[in-house]
Amino acid sequence: MRYQTDFDIVGPRARRERLPEHARRFAAVVRSQWIFAALLSITWCGEVLLVVERGGAAWPGLVVSAVLVLLALVAPRRPVVCGLLGASFLVLATALTRFAGVEPGPGVLRHVSFAENFAGMLLVLHSFRELSRVKAVPVTASLVAACLLAVFARSPAGEPSGISLVRVVEVGFLQLVLAVGTGLYLRGGRHRPATQHPTAVLLRKHWPIIAVLSVLLFFQLFSSEFGVVPLGRVILFTSSLIMAVLAVFAPMRPLQAALFGAVNLFLTVGLTLLFGIEGNTYFLGALPLPVIASGMLLVAFAVRLRPAREAAVATAALVSAAVAGVVLMPRELYGNASQAILNPLFMGGVLLVLSVSTGMYFRARDEERSRGVSAAVADAQHAERMALARELHDVVAHHVTGIVVQAQAGFTVAERNPQAARESLERISASGTEALTAMRRLVGSMRDAESSASGGIGGHPSTDLRADLRELVERDGAAGTGVGTRLEVELATEVPQEVARSALRLVQEAVTNSEKHGRDVSVVDVTVRTVARELLVRVEDDGSPGGGSPAGGSGGYGLVGMRERIELLGGTLAAGPAPRSGWQVEARLPLTESEAGRGRP
Repeated sequence: MRYQTDFDIVGPRARRERLPEHARRFAAVVRSQWIFAALLSITWCGEVLLVVERGGAAWPGLVVSAVLVLLALVAPRRPVVCGLLGASFLVLATALTRFAGVEPGPGVLRHVSFAENFAGMLLVLHSFRELSRVKAVPVTASLVAACLLAVFARSPAGEPSGISLVRVVEVGFLQLVLAVGTGLYLRGGRHRPATQHPTAVLLRKHWPIIAVLSVLLFFQLFSSEFGVVPLGRVILFTSSLIMAVLAVFAPMRPLQAALFGAVNLFLTVGLTLLFGIEGNTYFLGALPLPVIASGMLLVAFAVRLRPAREAAVATAALVSAAVAGVVLMPRELYGNASQAILNPLFMGGVLLVLSVSTGMYFRARDEERSRGVSAAVADAQHAERMALARELHDVVAHHVTGIVVQAQAGFTVAERNPQAARESLERISASGTEALTAMRRLVGSMRDAESSASGGIGGHPSTDLRADLRELVERDGAAGTGVGTRLEVELATEVPQEVARSALRLVQEAVTNSEKHGRDVSVVDVTVRTVARELLVRVEDDGSPGGGSPAGGSGGYGLVGMRERIELLGGTLAAGPAPRSGWQVEARLPLTESEAGRGRP
């Protein structure tokens, strides 16, 4: 038997399918990053207006900028090719400026136009978002090298420097950190192992903190405020680096990180007194800005993650070290000595209150979130118990009613026809076995969370799997999600009710995940067929690589809940990138109790 429907031929979707494949894919890429596309277009159009106003010979440069803009938009599909081509065209634009007299456009990176600059940042972002680090680093290095070549080679001979080279390097470094950090934050999960080391998870989660501290360290390294002698610069920068590392890893050991930070500050104070190192940030005396920011983070993490007593110990240690630094570290004095001490102490008090308040805020938010999760789990457990009670009533009532009827019939004919009574007893035994099997499967399969937010059939599927699947697809098409669903059902044998229910929930969850979390998905193919003594369920979408189902899913359990439900029925489930493109979920469920028993541990 074969039943097939196609709900992917209506409205705008049909018109999109008449477009060439490459045009549809480009439109999907632009639509998925419309903000970047708008900003790039505005920037490039601004350069066009500037060229028209100047009347200079900059049209070849505009063509190169337009190519870079297109490469930045297509980069999510082909990050390596687009990144290397972007570097090549940037070198070409530099050659045109140097040898053909093409006027370079204005920009924050001396003679690198705004469109070129923004497009290069997007190419770096997409490289770290879509590629492994082994591939992303060479692509980024080629773009950085091409940018540095443009900065040095596009300046006409004898032109005043304007923005100093150091300032250009600082701004470029900030842009690079921003692009790399954003790419890592938006990075898809397909390059990550199933289980990751806690350190890797921590670094990826706290990349904004790492970016900010890196920028502060960079400014300190190139600043002239500290250490007339190289030794002073080395001591203070090393202290700042240690504090920054402790701040990044503080969530793993908040109390220990705070105590080590205090010890580091005391040692720094001693070394500055010993060697007479002077400095002034005009903020907290001679304490460098990275040290101040790291100390605030250490206090905030201790207050957020540790009990009140341990948080007080950590805060007291850091405050003592900071006060020693403000009072004892040599510095340039402005005004009288009392003001040089009282003003930093007052500012330090303000920063301390800010740090403690931030930690208390996040602590309260974590506790509220924990209470909310506990309440949600309790509600879900209650709902599952009620659903289990309903299902048990339906299953038991069906089988037990048959047992009672057969027993009454056997009792009636027992004296006149012993053979009929014996057959009735055999049927009673078979019905009892079926009831036990159904209840065992039902109890094992009730781990699934039936969330109303998932949509679909609802809490009472019928006994006809084919009809339920068709209703699910029809409701999904009527919902106007913009994603078509194609259904193919081939059932050669009868499917047990518990297996059919699990297959229906699996299809419902997988289709919902493809619609909500898939990237550039236009159609979802659902295949349900019986193969030998198994039921094969496959859900596959045509999204671009990198989309897929989150581990949590929309119903609170997602792939984890699906896998548990299938395995409790003796089946198997696999989820991952599809062979061609997109995401695929495939499950095999046994149709007989003997096959299900083999799959159980």
